Parts: sequence; structure tokens; C-alpha cells
Amino acid sequence: MLSPFSDRLGTNYVPSDEEIEQIKDDLSWRTEELARLDDRIRELSEQRDKIQAYVDSHKALISHPRRLPLDILEAIFLACLPTKRNAAMSVQEAPLLLCRICSSWRVAAIEFMPRLWTSLHIFVDFVTVKDSRNEAVDQWLQRAANCPISLSIAHGASGWPVPTDEAVRALAKSLATSWSSWRHVEFASLSSVMSQVFEEIRQAPPRLESFMFTGDLSLLSPLNLLDAPSLRRLSLQTTGRLHFAPTLSVAWHELTHLGLECTSNPEQAIPLRDIILLLQKCSQLVSLSATPASALEIPGDSGLPQAVLPLLDTFIVPSYWRLSPGTFKCIVDHLSMPQLRHLHVQATNLNAAPLPFPLAFVGEKLPLVEDFSLHLGSFTKELLLATLQSFGSLNRLVVDAYVWAASNWGPDSPACGTIPLLEILTNTSVCPRLHELVVINLKQLTTITLDAFLQMRIQMEPECRLRHLRLSFHRAWGHMQKCPSPTTVESYLAEGLEISIDRGNPPILMPSAFTGLPPETYA
Repeated sequence: MLSPFSDRLGTNYVPSDEEIEQIKDDLSWRTEELARLDDRIRELSEQRDKIQAYVDSHKALISHPRRLPLDILEAIFLACLPTKRNAAMSVQEAPLLLCRICSSWRVAAIEFMPRLWTSLHIFVDFVTVKDSRNEAVDQWLQRAANCPISLSIAHGASGWPVPTDEAVRALAKSLATSWSSWRHVEFASLSSVMSQVFEEIRQAPPRLESFMFTGDLSLLSPLNLLDAPSLRRLSLQTTGRLHFAPTLSVAWHELTHLGLECTSNPEQAIPLRDIILLLQKCSQLVSLSATPASALEIPGDSGLPQAVLPLLDTFIVPSYWRLSPGTFKCIVDHLSMPQLRHLHVQATNLNAAPLPFPLAFVGEKLPLVEDFSLHLGSFTKELLLATLQSFGSLNRLVVDAYVWAASNWGPDSPACGTIPLLEILTNTSVCPRLHELVVINLKQLTTITLDAFLQMRIQMEPECRLRHLRLSFHRAWGHMQKCPSPTTVESYLAEGLEISIDRGNPPILMPSAFTGLPPETYA
């Protein structure tokens, strides 16, 4: 747009009085034209908004989600549910989140999709605070109709308000209404009040397929939950006596998954001989987790036949006290596990006179193991090297790097740490097919050691190279660690390596719908 003053614009020129009047006259009509254009733009904008709203509303009428058949919509909704745990009573996730999208989806979810409500996690301290939450449990279970239900029920820890007996009793009665539909149930610290309510029901045992229990086993005995003939998964974890477990009325020969863990005094655990005799009845086991009583040998094991577990895929030894190498060797010598793929030995030597923990013989006896978990505090660098070299098929290694002060065998044989571990694995002839390395409870890490390890591993042939690295720092130390840096992580991501870093999250201080669910774990 031309102006009679175009050569003066953008300069320090001072117009005369006559020129000022000329400029004002010129701006007057142009300002009016600008106002007319603004009005026109507003009109066009309003017109556009109306047309857009019309188009959008009519497109919604013919949208694909609106026309989805109920069975397909249900399949989509079911795919939104948590897969590794039960659903929490929270609008942050399915199924409650799906009920907040629109009224039609809410009606469909509540009235026509009972399978959407067949899993539920209940943190007792959270639910019993308000009557409305107890009512929500009632509604949830009613929506499941007669479908098989999966429940996980947890109680709080010290420091939180203790629920009243009345509130717990009301919740127990709500749960009892679906007793016959229970299929997968997990109790963490079952209260005596809740146990009493269940005992008063005096119904036939539910058709349980899996049952996990943590707490006082005496509260469990009157409920006859273990009598279910359909039981295939059983896990019992207690701080009390567990040696009587083999006498329980369980269809041992039908079990595919078994866990027997004593977390207190080793004298309360099941004697080694009894474990072997029990496992001789469990020929269908696919996974086993057991803490045996510590012993260097099995008394009277002369002529004791091996327990043959031809289908066993996973074997976990969660040690809550010192597990001697002799004890573990006795276990392995008396078990036949030809198909074992996953081995987790969480042993630590924390007594006054700790001993190194040799496991090389295990790798030689179980050549198919591809997933191995261990505790660094149980090894010297030399023993760790020998152990890892014995597992020729290993492609996943999970390491607990927390080293206690007592896990030390003198200045010449210190307990192994993360840096020696990475130095060992930098040699690609050790675990040559390692695809995933997980290290938890990290305290320290150096850039030089990590880079040397990663560079060697990502340069290997595609079928052998490292694909996943997961590092989880100990809560007290993670915030102090700067290695690996974001720049380093990005550079390796660009190389195709998946890296996950957890520098430690603060604990949840107040109860919520998610409290009591297991934290994310890499093991």
C-alpha cells in the first residue's frame, strides 16, 4: 500500500503542521476501513464456528465409535484394563475412567459388560474411611454378576489410622456376597475380623484357581479355602511357622505354581527333606518359590529319590536370612529340572562369618537357564565371573546391587559391586547372548565403566547385542547420581538400545486406591 510519506517512514523526520493534518486525514478513512474489516472478520468467524459446529455434530452421528457393536466395544474396554495386577478403585484408570467418557459408554460399561468388573484391588484402610467407598465395592461386585472374580486385598502399615472393626466387618460382608465367584484371590495381612466374617458364612469353598496369602496362617485354616479342587496356583508367605505346610489338604499333584515362603526365623521354615518329599507330589509344577530351612545336608537323605519336575520353568529361592551354599546345593542336587529357564537366587550372606556363594555348578547342571537373578553381595568378583561363564544360554540378567557392610571377605576378597560386574560383562565372551541387563538398588556408577560396557555390547551381531538396560537406583542414593546423563541416554537410544532409569521415588505417605499393589519390578 503506497503512502505519500513512504520515503519518510522509519526515519527521524519531523513532519510540518500541514503534513500532520494531511496524515490525520489519510488515517481517518483508513481507520474506518480497518474497523469495517474487523467487523467482517468477526462475522465470518462466527459464521465459520456455526458451520464447524454443525459439521462436527453431524460427523459425530456417523462416527465409527458410535456405531461400534457392543461386543467390539467390550473387547476394546477389556484391553484397557491393567494386565499385571487387579484394577484399582480409581477414576485414573479403567474401568472407572471409561465411565467418564460419555453417558452411552457409561451405560454400556455398567449394564452390559460384567467382565469389565471382574478384577478389583482393595486397600482396606482406604476403603473403610468412607461408607461411600464400601458401597462402591458392593456396586463393583454386583456389576460383575456371576463372572469369575479376581481380588487382591491388603491391609495398612503402622502409622496409618486403624480401621474400626465395624468398618472392616461391613467390607468383609460385601466381599462375601461374591464368595462363590472367587477365582483368583490374594490376601496381604488378613485381619482377624475379616477372617471371622468369612468363617461365619460357612459356605462351600469357592472354586479358586489361584490363591496367595501373606500373614498369619492360623487365620486361614478355618476358611477351608485350600480345599478347592480347581486350585492350580498357591502361594503362602508367613512370619510364623510354615513347617506344617506339607500336611495341608491341597491337591498337590494338580498345582502348576507353588510358593512357600517363611520371612522370619529359618527354624520356622520347611525342612529340606520335607520340601523334597512334598515336591515329589508336584509333578505338574511350572514355577516354584520356596525358602527352606538352612542346612548343610539333608538328614537321612540316603536313598531319598530326586523330585522330578519335568515342566518346571521358573525356580525362585527368596532368602530372608543367610542361605548357605551347602543348603542351595542340596536343593539343586535333589531336584530334577530339565526344562528350567528362569532361576532367581536372592541369597545374601549377612551373618558374622559370611561365605562366598559359588553357583557355577548350577549353570553346568541347568544349561537351558536364560533368565538369571542374583544378589551381588553373595559374590566376589572371581566367583561372579565363574558363575556367569557357566550360564551359556543366558539372555537376561537381573542383579540386586545392594551390598551390606557384612558382605565382605577381607581386603583381598571384597564383595562384588556394580562396577566390577560391568567390567566382567564388558568382555563379550561372558554371557555372549545377553539381551537385557537389569540392575536394582544401585548406589554408584561411573560413566567410563558404563560406556565401555555399552559400547562393546551394542557393537555385537544383531542376534547377540544388548537390547534393554534398566537401572534402578537405591532410594537414598538415586538423587545424587548423575550417571548416566540425559545426553548419554539419548545417544544410546539413537543406537537402538532401550534404556530405563529409575532414580528412586519417594514413598507414598497416605493411603490411596493403589496402596498395597506391588511396585513396578524388573525381577
